[in-house]
Amino acid sequence: MPIFIAIPTYDRLNVFRKKTYNKIIKQYNLEKYVTLFIQSDKDATEYKEAFPELKQVRSPKGYLNTLNFIGTHYPLNAKVVKMDDDITQIKKLQGNKLVDVNSAYDLFNKTFGIMSNVGANIGGYYPIPTASYMEGRKPITTDLRFIVGSMYCFVNKRIKLKIDGKSDYELTIEYYKRDGKVVRLNHYSFRYDYSDNTEKSGKDTQIFINKYEEYISKVVKHKNGTTSFVLRKSID
Repeated sequence: MPIFIAIPTYDRLNVFRKKTYNKIIKQYNLEKYVTLFIQSDKDATEYKEAFPELKQVRSPKGYLNTLNFIGTHYPLNAKVVKMDDDITQIKKLQGNKLVDVNSAYDLFNKTFGIMSNVGANIGGYYPIPTASYMEGRKPITTDLRFIVGSMYCFVNKRIKLKIDGKSDYELTIEYYKRDGKVVRLNHYSFRYDYSDNTEKSGKDTQIFINKYEEYISKVVKHKNGTTSFVLRKSID
């Protein structure tokens, strides 16, 4: 089964061109795998003119609605890489430093292979591209660890997400509940625009805590007003 790459983007043609398109899609020759998920007539016209080689599909408005639409767009059990429009590098740990991966497609293929071997349907990468953090980690883990939502691999099970500002945490836990494991390749990571990775509202944080409290080990409040979570490594 082929690998599909789904990229939601809204009114960010120049961001997409400068980052994910030039730095990832073009660099790694991924054009034939990509579908852009477009939310407006204006974007449909402008993105098609700028990137005529990329497929595009009209999706509902809103990031969470688009994520759920991606699940309905692809066949059940399809292998999908979800990627944001602001990725600039994909890195691997080599010794005590980070280097660019040679082939993004090979990395995705490797990730899906590991997922298949262990019976998991979601896989991702270390959330912070810092060699000193990564080198002390096991290369591959399958317990409950956060899968950052900016780029990850999933076998499409059409899990519907409901918490907009915490969709990546929700996705991680829902796949863990389904499979009893999630795959994370801790010696691989990527760079993206963290400043865009802000929660939609404080209300989403409390909704998430109320729904998934048993899966949360620690709530971390950051100086910029956002909140993140340390997930429990083992759930009985």
